[in-house]
Amino acid sequence: MASQADIAALADRIAAARKAHVTMDFMPGATAGLSEDEAYQVQFAVQERLTSTGADRIAGWKVAVAVPAMYQPIGLSGPALAGIYQSGIRQSGSVLPAGTFLKAGIECEVVARIGKTCSQRDKPWDATSILDFVGALHCGMEVVENRHADLARVDGKGRVCDEFLQGACIVGPEIANWRTVDLAAVRGASSFEGKELAGGPGANVMGGPLTSLAWLANRLNSFGKQLRAGDIVLTGSTHPPQMLAGAGTAVATWEGLGSTTATFG
Repeated sequence: MASQADIAALADRIAAARKAHVTMDFMPGATAGLSEDEAYQVQFAVQERLTSTGADRIAGWKVAVAVPAMYQPIGLSGPALAGIYQSGIRQSGSVLPAGTFLKAGIECEVVARIGKTCSQRDKPWDATSILDFVGALHCGMEVVENRHADLARVDGKGRVCDEFLQGACIVGPEIANWRTVDLAAVRGASSFEGKELAGGPGANVMGGPLTSLAWLANRLNSFGKQLRAGDIVLTGSTHPPQMLAGAGTAVATWEGLGSTTATFG
């Protein structure tokens, strides 16, 4: 069990590296004494350090490693969550200059805009009960940023501490009539410079984006936090992160629903 001093010290190191925009080489082994819940304490402490001046804020959340094949190999007991910063929310068509990210990658995701706050309740949220708390769903793209010298050596707890590589949330077109669309059956894919990198059905995200959104609401409630009205949520990727080789245009497409683009300098 980690002490509060240990948690604060690790949060200080991560926040300092993030502010300096430098690669972290200390994470392997840094979380050996942490439980998963303590790793989240580190994450939340990092958020406090990066938003304390008021220059930025947590504007939403993301779901990561939504299926066992992704979270078990890195030693986690289930999916993960991380914060999204206001400074990282961009609209489709955005240009991200060279140097914005240390090492950038992309994921195809549904973005949810929360319409009403999901308060703590006796019965867990599910895909049905969460429905009326969603304001809109959008085609979207997550930009991940590998901030680590050797990501392969960073376990799941280390990735939780550093917000699971969250870099930016690119918000694309609103999905028309989304309440009637079977998102689990729709294919979402990412491409770069016209070449598809990876893709899969919405079912790859815990069976569907609304299911992952309900999971997120429950997990946040377990930490005394809430999905709040106005929050932006990356509900999970249909495929593993695809790291980019250099400059160019990335596109995340939900077949028949729309596409989200971002150009990397």
